[in-house]
Amino acid sequence: MLIKIILLTIVALLIVMPIILNQKLFVDRSVNHYAELQKLQEKLRNGQLRWIGPETDERINRMLAECIELLRGLGVPISDSICPDVTLNGSRRYYGLCCPKGSKKKYTDYDYYIEISGYTLKNTEKSLRNTLIHELIHTVPGGLRHTGEWKKWAKFVSERTEYDIKRLDGDKTSRDVERLDNYGSTNWLRP
Repeated sequence: MLIKIILLTIVALLIVMPIILNQKLFVDRSVNHYAELQKLQEKLRNGQLRWIGPETDERINRMLAECIELLRGLGVPISDSICPDVTLNGSRRYYGLCCPKGSKKKYTDYDYYIEISGYTLKNTEKSLRNTLIHELIHTVPGGLRHTGEWKKWAKFVSERTEYDIKRLDGDKTSRDVERLDNYGSTNWLRP
């Protein structure tokens, strides 16, 4: 008899608790992904999480080399001293960042370093190349801000290539999505 009461209590709790918590029973956990992502973003902003993913990725480094070659072929005056290894970080605030020499303690061998968020590895190849080209244009003399020289060369590249270089990016070409779809886990954050 006691076992029946315990079992009925457990079943009742399983049915009532989700209703009390304003959730449905047997709902796919991925439905709450957005809320979980917001919590992770807040923890990241507060410095409670750190990036534990790879520091660089060979495919991104190859893309960087190809983008450098493309820009030089177009005559864009990018720097000759750009680190060939893209640094991946856990930023959820920006896709990419161009860091001048000395901006961080570890950045001393080259005049410029490119960082991109590891989460952009789930973006399309075209979007990744847009980000890399965007950051490379920051290495043009006088191009560190999104005005003047940067704006001039971004427009120049956009008019002569398939890329649309602007301050913010967002490309969703299905063919490009397939290329990067099998990259693997981007669950590289840990408390």
